[in-house]
Amino acid sequence: MTGYAFVEKSSEQFSYSIEIKSLNSKYIEVFVNVPKIMRNEENELIQIIKKNFTRGKIELNIDIYDWNNIKPVSLNTELMKKYYFELEKLRNSLKMDNPLKFDSLLLLEGITQKERSVLSDKSKKDIYNSLNSVISKTLEMRKKEGGVIKKDITASLSFIAKDVSRIKVLSKKVVDEKRENLKNRLKAVTEGHIDSTRMYTEIAILADKLDINEELVRMNDHLEKLKSLMKEKGQMGRKLDFLSQELFREINTIASKSNNSDISHMVVDIKNHIDKIREHCRNVV
Repeated sequence: MTGYAFVEKSSEQFSYSIEIKSLNSKYIEVFVNVPKIMRNEENELIQIIKKNFTRGKIELNIDIYDWNNIKPVSLNTELMKKYYFELEKLRNSLKMDNPLKFDSLLLLEGITQKERSVLSDKSKKDIYNSLNSVISKTLEMRKKEGGVIKKDITASLSFIAKDVSRIKVLSKKVVDEKRENLKNRLKAVTEGHIDSTRMYTEIAILADKLDINEELVRMNDHLEKLKSLMKEKGQMGRKLDFLSQELFREINTIASKSNNSDISHMVVDIKNHIDKIREHCRNVV
């Protein structure tokens, strides 16, 4: 399920922002983008995300800016001396009158050195507390989307159940009509002189080919399991997907057995709703 949350805050050292994007995925995929100062925290951050999200493509972005404390600067005096003596030699050999300026030495590589910033314990704690807040907001957004998905799946299940009931009624009429048609054809071909045993055998074979009762029973069973599953808590995405595949298998068998235009139209509508359910299943944890 999709979700998004963003926060900006300040610590004793700097200002920072934390962003989480959650996109649909069958599996858990975690991508973490952090500044250099937090590279050692990457594995811990990934584990925190995996602990809170079981499915989805999760992207965590942490940015640090506007440092409050000034980084200490040191001068490499020994290197400055070497630069100075070498430059003086060059100036004398070229017979240059202009004296060597001190500030020009500061521009040379390696003279000034800034100490590396270190993430303080207080700043680290602030970031992790903010991360927990962002995770909670993202999960809340996913939960709201889950409610919408649940409502849509429930509506599709209700539609399918109604059409299955209608197909059950129609299928009985179809079998009776086909049985009567076969009987009349056999009588016409044999001019009324027909072996009753053979006729009933042919009718029984036809009825068996057209019988979709088993498929309808299994479809109703899958529908009940799906409705029951929707009321449960916890992970259900893969179970929903499996049961919807079973529904699709049964409706395909019904389509191949039923030689009736009304049933065919209902089969198409049922398939569309099953496709909707399967599409939703990819977004459900």
